[in-house]
Amino acid sequence: MNAIKEQPIGFFDSGLGGLSVVSEVRKLLPRESIEYFADNQRQPYGEKSQDELIYYTLQIINFLMKKKIKICVIACNTATAASLKRAREYFPIPIIGVIRPAVKDAIKKTSKKRIGVIATEFTTKNGAYPEEIKRIAPEIKVFSNFCPEFVSIVEAGKFTAPETYEVAQKYLKPLKDEKIDTLILGCTHYSFLKKVISDIMGPRVLLVDPSVSTSLNLKEILTKKGILQKEGKYEENYYTTGLPEKVEKTVKIILNNDLSKIKKIRLERLY
Repeated sequence: MNAIKEQPIGFFDSGLGGLSVVSEVRKLLPRESIEYFADNQRQPYGEKSQDELIYYTLQIINFLMKKKIKICVIACNTATAASLKRAREYFPIPIIGVIRPAVKDAIKKTSKKRIGVIATEFTTKNGAYPEEIKRIAPEIKVFSNFCPEFVSIVEAGKFTAPETYEVAQKYLKPLKDEKIDTLILGCTHYSFLKKVISDIMGPRVLLVDPSVSTSLNLKEILTKKGILQKEGKYEENYYTTGLPEKVEKTVKIILNNDLSKIKKIRLERLY
């Protein structure tokens, strides 16, 4: 028996958005153990500098390494844009992000070669998505907009509230005006707003969810490396730097999970 197969997969995000990736992974890879870290106390990541984001990423992956993870998913577009390269240089295990899988998916789906990207302020200003798209398919036109209120809306569990529709209308209008045919949800939090976004953009605009693309990429990597867990017991542990009681409600909605497994991690334990 390959002992590495039994080791957990590590995930982290600034908060609960990365649970969209976990949700897809649970469906696709039901026997894998999970260690999930939500850095709620220091969110939103979209307003942080690159140096801060690299520092947070290395801290958190270092914490997850102590849990004997076999692979780490940076389940956050902002942290992927800022620190994937550094993390890969720093740690001996495979580290995957959420940007490249979503880009490949979007390029396959677009027919008019007009792709929209909604993301956090950092991811938008960093230009990670347009850069990756142009690298693979330079003829494609990319239109971006950042949506600062979406993260707090998701963290509050207001996935389809009337005010969510109002805010989304405002953010999505410039992209509708550009007549895009494909829209990348460039923040894992946004996966939980798919219904609202789809209602506003209409059936002709295809949505690309990095959570789905990333889970498929994860399975491919685990299979190639011969460390995919197909049987046996599995375990899930969830950590937050915030207040567990504040995140429990949203976690319950998303995962219907055993809430006793959300553990508080004090920031000083990461230093």
